[in-house]
Amino acid sequence: MKHSNHRKPRQQRAQQVLRLGLLATAGLAAVATAAPAQAATTAAPRGGSGLTMPEVHVHADTALSNANRLHTRDFRTSFAIHEYGDTVGAGIANRAYASSVGCNGSDHCRSVALSFQIVTMGGSHTHLNASNVSRAANNHCTGCETMAGAYQFIVDTPQAMHLTSSDRAKLTAIQHELASLRGTTDSPAVLKQKADALAGRVVAVLRSAAARTPSRPAPTRAGFFASPTSPRITVHSLMDGWPS
Repeated sequence: MKHSNHRKPRQQRAQQVLRLGLLATAGLAAVATAAPAQAATTAAPRGGSGLTMPEVHVHADTALSNANRLHTRDFRTSFAIHEYGDTVGAGIANRAYASSVGCNGSDHCRSVALSFQIVTMGGSHTHLNASNVSRAANNHCTGCETMAGAYQFIVDTPQAMHLTSSDRAKLTAIQHELASLRGTTDSPAVLKQKADALAGRVVAVLRSAAARTPSRPAPTRAGFFASPTSPRITVHSLMDGWPS
């Protein structure tokens, strides 16, 4: 993505990004781009004092798989980690798209797309726009196996949460196991069970990390907190495919 040499003031840029983060889910779909297997990490910028400054974030992660007569097997994964820290607001999208086109029973297609998106945010945030989509399509494809799974993990904490090197090592191991499913000949049903099991392990890592984050006092009449008073983990999972 190219940036202009003429940069706008920080406050004006933040306001523009905030407006983008508040757009409807359909608007976020336009931001999504096809991506091969990957592991992305985003951390909130820090001020000169070493303290995390409240920010606004917009991210979209996508796994896109397409099988056809010339390429009958396609397996794509995305595994992204976004640490937002002290956050004013965020717009996040997670996408898994798989398609099989024009194959036949004697040489059927197999297309699999699995996308895992992890987002941690805390502090004084006021808005979150999250979208999680999985779509699988068979187009004139007899006996084809097409599967798309989207898993989105959102950790919402009173104070900014930071993953330790141990947390990241465990998540990296899960990422490798997700990618290793590429060579499996398991049925879509069994493949879903394995993906669900990996998602459960991600939740366990995040729950342990969130438990280390200090709680925040309950709201009082003098003011209120937009963030929760205790850690909260939300999981969105969608699986689409043929045969079902």
